[in-house]
Amino acid sequence: MSLPKKEHLYEVDLLRASIILGVICVHVISFYNLFAKPLSVTNVGYEAALSAFHFTREAFMFITGLVLFVTYYRRPFTAWQFWSKRFKLIFIPYAFWTLAYILFAGTYLRDFDWAPRHVLREYGLSLLTGNQFYLYYLLISMQLYLLFPVFVWLIRKLEGWHLWVFVASFALEIAFMWYNKAVLQHVQPGHLPGWEAALWKYRDRYVITYQFWFVAGALMAVHYQRVKSYFLERSRVIYFAAAAMLVALIAHFLVDRLVLGEDETLSVLVLQPVMVPYSLAVTALLWRLGVAWSAARQLPRRGWLARPVEIVASASFGVFLVHPVVMHFAEVAVYRTHPGAQLRQLLLPVSILAVYVVSVAIAYGIGKIPYVSYVVGQKKVLRRSDLAVAAGAGLAGDR
Repeated sequence: MSLPKKEHLYEVDLLRASIILGVICVHVISFYNLFAKPLSVTNVGYEAALSAFHFTREAFMFITGLVLFVTYYRRPFTAWQFWSKRFKLIFIPYAFWTLAYILFAGTYLRDFDWAPRHVLREYGLSLLTGNQFYLYYLLISMQLYLLFPVFVWLIRKLEGWHLWVFVASFALEIAFMWYNKAVLQHVQPGHLPGWEAALWKYRDRYVITYQFWFVAGALMAVHYQRVKSYFLERSRVIYFAAAAMLVALIAHFLVDRLVLGEDETLSVLVLQPVMVPYSLAVTALLWRLGVAWSAARQLPRRGWLARPVEIVASASFGVFLVHPVVMHFAEVAVYRTHPGAQLRQLLLPVSILAVYVVSVAIAYGIGKIPYVSYVVGQKKVLRRSDLAVAAGAGLAGDR
């Protein structure tokens, strides 16, 4: 069974809004954790929270696969049509924000080299590697877009084997996550040849690293109504799985950090085996809450919440792009006020909310400006009807 071609998944709106909030939580908590004494209660608490919020990267990949397959799986398209449409909405913001971040960083780095040759060299390297802030996600998405026509063809060819595809993809993801934490994290890149060192350094931004999440999203889209009906009758399974995996994740983190003595980098690592079932369980939980939201949003008493959720969901990609700049100013404000330990704990949720709201407002506003909207992945252009309305308003003002 497949989705109707034009159906809008309101459950995905809440999912997007929740995930981008989780992203901001990770980055703001990471900043406040810099003030905490190593292995103090506050430090361990922050790191445990970071582990819990580290589902966001995988959930973003899942949504990407889900939405793309909802749109294209049952609809004929050519590779060129797909690429010409999708790459405009992702490469333009990628190119723009890569340069913007470089120039923005140059304004507060004292030793920044403003020579055009240096800036261009840095720009070229950043475009190839996605190393400016969190733009690696766009680089991974572009790799998926490049492979997407083949991906669709393969899923269609394996129509009767989708359960086994899911199982094999899950097992492969677990195996690579184990290899990353148990082996690759302990390799010294300086001892590797140039190309192997590059593969080691940038392994977190290759599409194959996240293959399971694209596969899971794709298969969810292909069998959406069947999966939805199954889990709506078994919602407790989702709630129990999410709660159990959260307990397991925190226990795993505490053992790694306090018993095995791993440093923060390893203990809160995103690319490790436990994060695969945990992220899947949390993504399923957010989806289930989204399904409940899609029904509740139509009720008179809750209708007023529908518009804010839609705004955040539509701006979520832009929020991902603009929030590093907003965060920078939030961090500067904290540094300049020199808050004490207790005040910092009170400021943490305030900072999260402030970065979230301001970033949404900026991203949403940019998305409404014709043509400029492309830098946040929105296609807003001037239409003849818009020009006619503007002209009519101008004539009316002259009277």
